[in-house]
Amino acid sequence: MKKNLRLQLLSLAAFSIFLFTAPLGAAPRQPQWLHSHLNGTLKLTGVYHGISFADYRGKKPDYDAMRLARDRALDDLCYQLSVSVKSDFKNHILKKSGYEEEKIASSLFVSSRKVLSGVREKDRWTNARGRRHWVLLTIDRRNADEQLQQQKFINEVVDRLDRKQDEILEGTKKIAGLLDRHMSVYSEQMKHYEKLLQTIDQKVTSASDQTKMEYDQIRQTLTNLEKRQQLHDQKMAGYSQQQSEQIAELVRQNRVLQNYLFQLSEKVQKDYFLALTNDDLENKSLNPDFRVKIQPEKGQGASYYSKEKIRFQVKASRGCYIKVIYLSSAAEGSSSQKKMNTLLFPNVHDKDNWIRAGETKIIGRYGELEVQPPFGKDVITVVASENQFTDLDDTLRQAAGGYYSEVTVNTRGAIRMRTRGIGVVKAAADSTTAGNLQLSPQDGIASDTCFIVSYPR
Repeated sequence: MKKNLRLQLLSLAAFSIFLFTAPLGAAPRQPQWLHSHLNGTLKLTGVYHGISFADYRGKKPDYDAMRLARDRALDDLCYQLSVSVKSDFKNHILKKSGYEEEKIASSLFVSSRKVLSGVREKDRWTNARGRRHWVLLTIDRRNADEQLQQQKFINEVVDRLDRKQDEILEGTKKIAGLLDRHMSVYSEQMKHYEKLLQTIDQKVTSASDQTKMEYDQIRQTLTNLEKRQQLHDQKMAGYSQQQSEQIAELVRQNRVLQNYLFQLSEKVQKDYFLALTNDDLENKSLNPDFRVKIQPEKGQGASYYSKEKIRFQVKASRGCYIKVIYLSSAAEGSSSQKKMNTLLFPNVHDKDNWIRAGETKIIGRYGELEVQPPFGKDVITVVASENQFTDLDDTLRQAAGGYYSEVTVNTRGAIRMRTRGIGVVKAAADSTTAGNLQLSPQDGIASDTCFIVSYPR
């Protein structure tokens, strides 16, 4: 006789609790450094860094695209350096020569690019579907600071201001182009968050007004971001003949957008439902023709009450294997953010996790899922794979007649559990031109997430 889900969690916790530290969106998808960079949260200790990209055509980036991405990343690194050291040089140079601030910034940028040594390529990543090649460059912070304090560098800066106005002009144009690229990337991130909000709207149709209001903050942040972007565009149109004002506005807007994106990213990563839905969107972009959907039988975001039975419907657009994972609410009033991740399906009672295209699979069909404390928002997520999950036999063996569970302190564990056991689906279509690379494991998966809200009677 099966126990209800929440009681199972308690009985299994003693022998099936594990903690995870793998990064969100772990390789071989978008690397963590790029994920953090795009959301304005990247912090690398002990180094200065520069990140940029180049778009390309064809099946893989050619030499010119890779070189352009690296040159742009070097521009980014040198610009970051010039910003960080400008205050150390500005007052001295202004008093000595009276040059305008943007020319000093340009000279610092160009001089850094010409004098600096010790820059290394830390990592690179190619988005094959988006045909964009990214590069991360770094330089040891102490090494860079020592070079910029040397008289050789100071002489370069002053000499360029005094004698090489053509290089100053070219540096100013490069800075403007670099800031424009930052803006284009931020705009792409805004569009991604717009898609996330549209998806969330579809997932709260049966939710209470109070639950829907919880997501108004992220909506308001995005609305403010869009208004700020419109204001920026208006200002830039008025600065078309004044490059110094153009750059000043680009700098201001970059800071504003980066701050807003940081706020959005923080909100998403702290909310299990948002974080998993965000990951669903990434899977969808990788596999637009492969879809899976999960929803409570009472509707998206529906309310359930103590002792009530819960069932979920799962459908997929193609024949595939699925697993369904449940994240319990944190105990009411508890300071702990830990959540129990439980593999609902397959389980020791129902191991057949193959689902035919268009078929509706019922999770909880034996009446084994029942609402119990702690009450709150419970997140349920499904992942579908064209190949069987390689870890299921071991997972079900560890379940020892019940449900397999793990504890996580953040969203990383949930995503890791969802994608664990997925192997490489197939070789790249053209292994000779692709350097015998294989497709990412995520190239054959789809995922979807829903939630319910539980209450005492």
